[in-house]
Amino acid sequence: MRFFVSTLLAYCLLVNSAMAEHEVDHRYNIRGYVLDDQKQAIINQDVLAYDGDSLLVGSKTDSDGYYSMHLHLHNEDRGKKIRIRAGSSEAEIRVTFDPADDTTLRIHDANLVGGKLVEGSLGRFRMPPWVYPLAGLLVTGFLLVMLEKRRRKKLKQKQPDSAGKQHRSSHRGKNRKSKKR
Repeated sequence: MRFFVSTLLAYCLLVNSAMAEHEVDHRYNIRGYVLDDQKQAIINQDVLAYDGDSLLVGSKTDSDGYYSMHLHLHNEDRGKKIRIRAGSSEAEIRVTFDPADDTTLRIHDANLVGGKLVEGSLGRFRMPPWVYPLAGLLVTGFLLVMLEKRRRKKLKQKQPDSAGKQHRSSHRGKNRKSKKR
């Protein structure tokens, strides 16, 4: 009996997972941040997507104010208007994608900042996208400078020092004298 119940449970879980995953050309992802006027995250906020008066899907914001919703849409739905509501904020987006492209993920970045819609990626940690390559260049430059300093220090240590040679030779001589006695 246990085997039957566990098999049935496993089957239900597998069927549920398979039904939740659609082909790329049937999946439309809406994601973004819900932020207040000071651009601070609004945590645990319900975010709902509507087609007219019909609720399509809902989500909640995380500790960064980020949400993500997955809709099942077809090529015929291109141009459709979707209403997004988060608390008292509401915005309308238009479904956009290339119907001929059935391999690229269909993602719509819709952020609600101070009650207003801001489309496009805000970037991770809500920084403009150009900050990441600039930070990468700065870190790379810093590492190159540090490696060059280290290389020069090692070269300087390897250079023969006349005083050092005399010191070493005199030291060896003393050891030899003491051994002879």
